[in-house]
Amino acid sequence: MSEPIPIGTPAEAPPSRAPGLLRRLYQEEREAWRRHYRKYFKYAARALGLGFVAGFLYFWLWPAQEKKALEFVVRALEDIRLEGPPLWLALTLFYHNARASLVAIAAGFVPFVFMPILDPLLNGGVLGLLASVSKHQGLDVPRLFLTQVLPHGVFELTAVLYATSLGMYLSAAMGKRAVAAWKRRRGTRTGGTCPLSEPLSEPQPTASPAGPLEFLETYPQRLDAEPPSPIRNVVRSFVLVVLPLLLVAAAIEGLVTPHLR
Repeated sequence: MSEPIPIGTPAEAPPSRAPGLLRRLYQEEREAWRRHYRKYFKYAARALGLGFVAGFLYFWLWPAQEKKALEFVVRALEDIRLEGPPLWLALTLFYHNARASLVAIAAGFVPFVFMPILDPLLNGGVLGLLASVSKHQGLDVPRLFLTQVLPHGVFELTAVLYATSLGMYLSAAMGKRAVAAWKRRRGTRTGGTCPLSEPLSEPQPTASPAGPLEFLETYPQRLDAEPPSPIRNVVRSFVLVVLPLLLVAAAIEGLVTPHLR
């Protein structure tokens, strides 16, 4: 028979459970958004708005260019069969948009250039083209965008902007690595020591999970102790954020939007 717990003596609290893998990954994603992506997301949103305004004004003032631009857009989307079953259409749209987002992110491997910013700029231009064409044809542009663009566009454009922010973050990270490598090489040639070649912080002592470094269980502190690879950040963000947004957008565009008028 177990001894009774004395009055006033608190019982031992059960050990705290470590967060699950998916929860931990999304915690890391939230912190990566705050630290790395948010500022680039704002730039991408501005590029999208600028592309829309520029595209609409250009084709509104020079309507003769609309036909050529529409033919170019149709050729770029010729692998999407609108007459197929709705589910197949949704899967095709998802594949097409995921591939485009992956290409935009991959452009971030080019350092300093920030080429991914072209993706929202072009998407905004296409939306401006559609608005101009609809206006010239006498259609109700606000209603058209409200029923045919907005339902899936909320998710799709958010994914485009997020993918652009990933690509720009990757371009900046590649640029920093290129500068660091150049300075290390220069320091080797001159016989000096490059400051960037030195460790950014003192090596941390190892300890058991219950030791003095238990605070490293939270993501921000673990970042300071062992900064993750930019490529790992981008892959995690693409899988956890961009792909789900594109999947929802494709489902709405393929299954719901055709029934809206």
